[in-house]
Amino acid sequence: MDELEPERWSCSGKNDFGILKNYLYFTFEKLWHDREEAADEDKQTLIYIDGDVACFNTGLFDRNWQEIYFYCEKNPNENRQPWKFISFCNSYTMQYRPISHEACSRLRRANYFEDPSLLLFDSRLEIVPQWNHIIHDPENFRRIPSSLREGGESLCMSVIDGEIRKVRKRIQANYKTVVPQYYKGRIQLLMPLYLTNPNTADLALVLSLSDDRSVYYGHTCLTIDMAYNNARLIARPDSYWLHV
Repeated sequence: MDELEPERWSCSGKNDFGILKNYLYFTFEKLWHDREEAADEDKQTLIYIDGDVACFNTGLFDRNWQEIYFYCEKNPNENRQPWKFISFCNSYTMQYRPISHEACSRLRRANYFEDPSLLLFDSRLEIVPQWNHIIHDPENFRRIPSSLREGGESLCMSVIDGEIRKVRKRIQANYKTVVPQYYKGRIQLLMPLYLTNPNTADLALVLSLSDDRSVYYGHTCLTIDMAYNNARLIARPDSYWLHV
């Protein structure tokens, strides 16, 4: 998609547009879920479907800040999937497709939150890590830098716990240090952990606010590629530590 604003769309060392594919997949999934739940008069504003075409707003913009739409037509091959992707269109090129400008302009972007306060970290609250998952689960333990893993689980736990306390000061200096992600219908926050280098984050701790909003639970640690991939579902991350 050369018409997109320059942005990171592949994981480190790859050129497969994996982040973009993931973004489009989950954007469609969210819009489809909301369409299923919406009143009949609102369904066409989430994903437009008629007998011939289907279309949704990707939430992305081209270099001229026109919205980009994912446009499909009915698949003539009855033995294949019912819809066939034709092209990405902006609000100008959509005029050449059999969908009205009014229907196109009513298509909404995916919305992942209703309460903006959930996007900000409350530094007054305690963070309770789920050590059984972060440290004692073999798959997650392997995400920790090898130089720390060699020292054993106790050392890793001590270093991560100390960094959690330290990173609060980074957040106080710049609230954009913490980045939101959307997971299983909920907003979570991604907190960087600088375990081996004070200038380069090694992992991102996933934080969930408790139902009574009294504490954050640190569920797991993600690699930086995983964190960027998840954060990009909501918006292009501004935080410096994710741009590596």
